[in-house]
Amino acid sequence: MLEEIGGSMFSENNQISGRQVFRLLTYDFLGMGTLLLPTMLADTAGRDGIFCILAGILSTFLYLKLLRYLLKGMKTSYPDFLKQKCGKICGYVLWGGYFLYFILMASYTAYLFSTLMLNGLVENISFYLVLLLILLLAFYGMAGGIEGRARVYEILFWFLMIPLFLMLFAACREVKPAYWSPVFVADGKEVLSGSYYVLFCYSMVSIVLFLKEYVADRRKCVGAAEKAVWFSGGVFAVLYLILIGLFGAEALAQMKFPAVTMMSRVQITGGFLKRTDAFMFSIWFFTLYAMLNSMVFYSGNLAAKVIRDCGGYLEGKKRMLPYLILLLLVYGVTVLLYRNQQFLDCVTFLLWKIGTPFVVGVPVLLCLTGERKKHKKKVRVLVLVCFLFGCLFLQGCNVAELEDKAFPVLLNIRDQDDFQNVWLNHEYAGNKEVDYNHLKVVLIERSFLEKEAEVEDMLSMLEQEKEVPWNAYVMTTESCDRLAQTEGKLDTLLGNYLEELLENTSGIDQKAYPTLGMLYEERANHLETLYIPFVDIEGEQSGAVQDDTEKEKQSATVWDDMEKEEEEQQPVMTGKPQITAYEVWKRGRAAGLVDTDTARAAFFTQNFADDYTLQLAPELYVKVDAASCRVKETEKIGAGGLTEQIVTVTVTGEGEILSGTVSASENPANTEAGNTETNITNTSYEKMTREKEQIINTRMEDYLNAIAAHALEKEIDITNSYRNLGADNRTWYFKYQNNPAAYEKDIKIQYLVEINWKSE
Repeated sequence: MLEEIGGSMFSENNQISGRQVFRLLTYDFLGMGTLLLPTMLADTAGRDGIFCILAGILSTFLYLKLLRYLLKGMKTSYPDFLKQKCGKICGYVLWGGYFLYFILMASYTAYLFSTLMLNGLVENISFYLVLLLILLLAFYGMAGGIEGRARVYEILFWFLMIPLFLMLFAACREVKPAYWSPVFVADGKEVLSGSYYVLFCYSMVSIVLFLKEYVADRRKCVGAAEKAVWFSGGVFAVLYLILIGLFGAEALAQMKFPAVTMMSRVQITGGFLKRTDAFMFSIWFFTLYAMLNSMVFYSGNLAAKVIRDCGGYLEGKKRMLPYLILLLLVYGVTVLLYRNQQFLDCVTFLLWKIGTPFVVGVPVLLCLTGERKKHKKKVRVLVLVCFLFGCLFLQGCNVAELEDKAFPVLLNIRDQDDFQNVWLNHEYAGNKEVDYNHLKVVLIERSFLEKEAEVEDMLSMLEQEKEVPWNAYVMTTESCDRLAQTEGKLDTLLGNYLEELLENTSGIDQKAYPTLGMLYEERANHLETLYIPFVDIEGEQSGAVQDDTEKEKQSATVWDDMEKEEEEQQPVMTGKPQITAYEVWKRGRAAGLVDTDTARAAFFTQNFADDYTLQLAPELYVKVDAASCRVKETEKIGAGGLTEQIVTVTVTGEGEILSGTVSASENPANTEAGNTETNITNTSYEKMTREKEQIINTRMEDYLNAIAAHALEKEIDITNSYRNLGADNRTWYFKYQNNPAAYEKDIKIQYLVEINWKSE
């Protein structure tokens, strides 16, 4: 027996430490749990899925207490203990049940593994080839025994976990807390169903019974399992909250691998590689590989024990024979899963509805009622092979030469035929292979964007194309061809120019601009009002657009040309593409154009604007810095005794007067005193009084109220308050949950401005 000194992990006696047990189990939990659990919980319990995770963790801990009790009475390996406890025949039946479960779970894992690789990394490669390479790597992993595998996973643990934490942290920037509410909506049955899914992901905790004979200090076996449950449970909870906050419960319930998609939703400014989700695959590569190895390893051990009981003995290279046969069996079952949907459904049912109760229930029933030859392998060889294999997938098996590939940064979509016949063919002139991983902007002609059914088909097709980045910006225009003619006037490609136009707009957070991922999500969520930038050529605006926008202007507004430094950031470029309006995207469809004043007021109200410069009177120019807008839903008795639903926006922050005058005639007190006008310039801040501040605040309230009221006439809520109802007003949430279209018809918007204007 190994006496572990200082937690050493490099003994050669087919024994592993408690720390290695923790990391082995963590890999087993995270692999399938992070891939499948979020979608299942969102579909079953929605936002209350977080409580399912907590319930599942607590249930698993109670189960571990039972396993600890069972382990105390085990004087031999778990399979032999089953024969001693239940009799020879019944013991072999239970062996058969475990064997079948391990093989089916290994096949299901191999199917997920191969599908994930094909969908995300190596398209146009044979499924059978990918599966074969995965199983060959698994076979090689078997050669090192449990000790060799444990060493590899111990070395790689933090190399995988730290990037995972960093990616989760990066994704937090995109989270919308309003998506977390309301909670306590799911009924008891839905919560119990979700908790069962969590328990399924933790059903592998029962393999601590099989691990007993391989753990150097057997007292640490259950303790390591408890740590693994705590660690993985924390990852599940954080990941689920992030995914709900990113996609919304409705959209999350329809996703296949949301944890992988998560990184494609994240914006990295100036990055050439837009598909950041590729970095997530390294984590799931090793977690699923670990799960596959574990299942084959334990099934192989059972097969070896059967051979032993039959009088046989495998030594040397022959000891690998059971694993080879089992991997061939796994290959056959996995192929059937891939080719036959009915068989896949059947295996899924067996694993979830029969397999989980079996592996969890057998130890419960037990509580109620040979040495293998050491096989030394240098761990660095196995690590090297794993990394080389991973690199093979990351690069693709049929990678074209760079000169034979095209890397578009702009995708033009004019109509349905254009999209299907040109883009979906994946070909350019010269027969170059098109790689859309670096796509930055999708430019859609407005005439096509307004065709709801065709746009729905387009988004469905794009969503299935895994190489198309979710974080590519969406813009619209009257004519893609007309914009393309301006490329010769630009210092860069049109796609790069349009991306820079968005990301370098002074004072506006880039999160204000819709991406493909946002459009995908809104098809299911119906929570957000998005503003798609309308691009036209400066000085050549089309008449149709003028009719839609100019009529809607409420006041003159001055933006970036107010200060010289802002002019340098965003110069006026006559004859070049500029944002002249915004197409409203509401509940999964286009809802008409609004002018830039309305869009910027919406960005300001939703806290997407770092500063807000506007003209409140013919000669009054102001700028608001570091403002905060707080939205609250209230009710009051209006005219005729009718109850009015008011969305109140309280604006606080700091402001400065750029130049202009304040008319005192707008204040009754000043009029009575005969004071008709107060002049305010950049040199008279010290004369700012509370009365003058109130006049300016009132003018700003009038301006914002006019913008909001005019938008409501078109059933557009610039506060985007509907998405917050779950957290702010549960009564309104349940009232409009099944009839969101009525929300904008029923509400009124009221601004209260409390800006402190600077005095020098």
